[in-house]
Amino acid sequence: MMATVAGVALLSALFTFVPWLHAHGLYMRDAVRVDGQWWRIVTAMWVHLSWKHWLVDVAAATGLLLLTGREARPRDMLAVLVICGVVAQIAMLRIASIGWYGGLSGALHGLALWGGLRLLQAPGLSRVIGVVMCVAVLVKVWTEQSWLAAIVFDPSWNFGIVRAAHAAGAVAGLACWVLQEWWSNRRR
Repeated sequence: MMATVAGVALLSALFTFVPWLHAHGLYMRDAVRVDGQWWRIVTAMWVHLSWKHWLVDVAAATGLLLLTGREARPRDMLAVLVICGVVAQIAMLRIASIGWYGGLSGALHGLALWGGLRLLQAPGLSRVIGVVMCVAVLVKVWTEQSWLAAIVFDPSWNFGIVRAAHAAGAVAGLACWVLQEWWSNRRR
């Protein structure tokens, strides 16, 4: 588990603090759509806009991985994190107002919902944690109302918060859970 946490922290640190990786990893809509730089769809989740942004996302990832790790394998959690991040980037290709993006927040919303749903299936305290995680993600996505404003400038961060990424990540997390449940029931 700690190797997964360290891997997420290290990969995002490299893309955040190494200038060449930062410049070539950041999601830039025109670079993807016009210039064909498709790798940005995969790398943008690892790029952060400041050390504070990186630290908050790594702390959230650590907490989610440790909480969900009670009922899930590290490779499954990492797969869901990456899938949700990629889905969030693909969703942003459809929103013209989002010209650039970086960060794990979309992927983390998906991991949180998926992890909460996994914990709901466990007994005891894990189930309570699962309820709290699911409710927290759903309430946050609902109150952000990304369908009204996909991106909102936040002066405390000094950049726009891409709320659409949060919603897309949460939908992807739900889809990952549904597919995983379908697959496991199909194999029985």
